[in-house]
Amino acid sequence: MFGEIMKIRGICYRCGAEDELIDGLCPICYAQEHPLIEVPDRVEVEVCHLCGSYKRKIWQTPKSEEAFEILNEIAYYATKDAIKKKSVTVDVEIYPEITQLPGGKRSKLIIPVHIVAKGRLPGEKEDRVYEKDIEVHLKMVQCPRCSRFMSNYYEATLQVRAMNRYLTEEEREELDNFVREELVKRLKKDRMAFISKFIPQKEGLDYQLGSVGAARNIAQRIKERYGGKITETATLVGVDRDSGKELYRVTVSVRIPEYKVGDVVEYKNKHYVVSAITENKVYMKSIDYKREKIGLPWHIAEKETKMAKKKDELDTATVIATTPNVMVMDDKSYEVYEFDNIGDVEIKEGDKVKIFKKEGVSYLVNKVEENDKQ
Repeated sequence: MFGEIMKIRGICYRCGAEDELIDGLCPICYAQEHPLIEVPDRVEVEVCHLCGSYKRKIWQTPKSEEAFEILNEIAYYATKDAIKKKSVTVDVEIYPEITQLPGGKRSKLIIPVHIVAKGRLPGEKEDRVYEKDIEVHLKMVQCPRCSRFMSNYYEATLQVRAMNRYLTEEEREELDNFVREELVKRLKKDRMAFISKFIPQKEGLDYQLGSVGAARNIAQRIKERYGGKITETATLVGVDRDSGKELYRVTVSVRIPEYKVGDVVEYKNKHYVVSAITENKVYMKSIDYKREKIGLPWHIAEKETKMAKKKDELDTATVIATTPNVMVMDDKSYEVYEFDNIGDVEIKEGDKVKIFKKEGVSYLVNKVEENDKQ
């Protein structure tokens, strides 16, 4: 930074003292002429009066929610960004002195900051300390995020639906809570991940979001948890005045499965019980004597399967014998049914099982587990 430092013994041209000189100055005068850091007496930083965010190169969300800690963070980074160190060997400590809180949009707040720099510059033999007091002035404004939020700005619509049916009230409440919780997490990375408008629909839930990335992220999180399918469309809404770039609004639709584990579905004229649901596939096994196991991608499952009977609506029966074949008695009609292959369903006499009936034929679906009993 300083180039080659010339050190010879001689007379300091500034004070006249005889000493080992650094660029013609004695160590004391050199330190006075060359402070360890440069920093202005006044530093100004923009702070949003609505959300408390502050601007560095980009707008930052404070790490804390406590007022004094937020101000301390703002003053610290505003000072740090304004300091120019004269050497990599210089260490700087910053001490904001918070004595008051801002009072609103037009309030002015000045935070005194004490700076202590320690180290040496090239050519100096010993470390020294340089201290300076400055002021950080908070300029209360409205950040772009809050400005857009207040004007109901949105870039994307997130649609939450179910395949081939409407969401139940229970699903609506659970999914709404899930979406809002995930958006809170997303806000730490994406300041535009806010809900501009929530629009409940009879078939599902619609959210107008400030960020396309947030809509895609939340849709993916829903799919990971519940399974299903995501589709995306874009609509041209205008042209940017400055860049001439076309502006689009994106609709991200996530459709959770029509059915759940334990439900009976129909696929290619055969009936299957849903055994597992993942992000990308639904796994099923047939309830006929073959007990065939298959896995279908969601784009196929949505089009080629349909609900036959919900798990909770299936009839029940009691196992009365397991050898040579399984025999069960219908709990309502007391009819007895016999099955020669139940696959990997492990049962014993006295167990309860789920029965699916279709066109006079009964199929053993699954064993009734403890958590299925009322």
